[in-house]
Amino acid sequence: MGNSETTYWEPAFVTSKLLKGEKARPNLPPGSSSQYAAIVVNQPIEDQQILLDILAGATLTVFADGAANYVKDLKLTESEEQNLIPDFICGDLDSIRPEVRADYEKKGTKVIQDPDQYSSDLTKSLKCIRNNTKPPIHAVIIGGIGGRFDQGFSQLHHLYTASRESMLPNGQIFLVNSQSICFLLEKGMNKITTPVGSGLFAENVGIIPIARPSVITTKGLEWDITDWYTEFGGQISTSNHIKSQSIEIETSERVLFTIELDRSQEQ
Repeated sequence: MGNSETTYWEPAFVTSKLLKGEKARPNLPPGSSSQYAAIVVNQPIEDQQILLDILAGATLTVFADGAANYVKDLKLTESEEQNLIPDFICGDLDSIRPEVRADYEKKGTKVIQDPDQYSSDLTKSLKCIRNNTKPPIHAVIIGGIGGRFDQGFSQLHHLYTASRESMLPNGQIFLVNSQSICFLLEKGMNKITTPVGSGLFAENVGIIPIARPSVITTKGLEWDITDWYTEFGGQISTSNHIKSQSIEIETSERVLFTIELDRSQEQ
């Protein structure tokens, strides 16, 4: 399809089983990294446990403006509250309550105000990660695809633009909510490690051509396809099933990949 490079993905590092150290992480490709920074976006927090697990394993934590309000309003134990103190709060700061900002600053959080009205608080948070970490490092965005539909589409839009502008050099960006992880596959061949099981992944996946039509070929799914044209208004691949510990997706354009989390051990 015009791109001979292979992109490797290891999304399982943010599943509950691996975050809690119940199983050694699968081997990553040479030169890759499982270090990540976490961003909490300004939306209601639908799953407190995922928030606690992901932030506990993060190298650096950023709250995007009003996200600090939502975290502060959670009912937490003293130790949980201590674990949710961010390294940075970034954004135009038009949403964070003054008393919340003052409390976090007192606890050592650095607050960075960026008045640029042409970039979102998510974009500003990604810039904060780029400026305060050494690559390679991934970014895990919590709450980016929940809440209001318009905000969800905005997060997907900024996922495209952030990747194109290389705001995280040598890192990958993942959006996480209580049910799924999603990320943008690169043009060409993508190899994704997909361990299925309790605390890891469920079998359901989707391949969504959000930006433009694409031609895709898959290997390792229940319903594999070859040179399959996909576009909105035509045919798209949703509710396919993982049948391998690693799957391959070759695509002519960047497409959104979604995979369901298996939370059964936490029920």
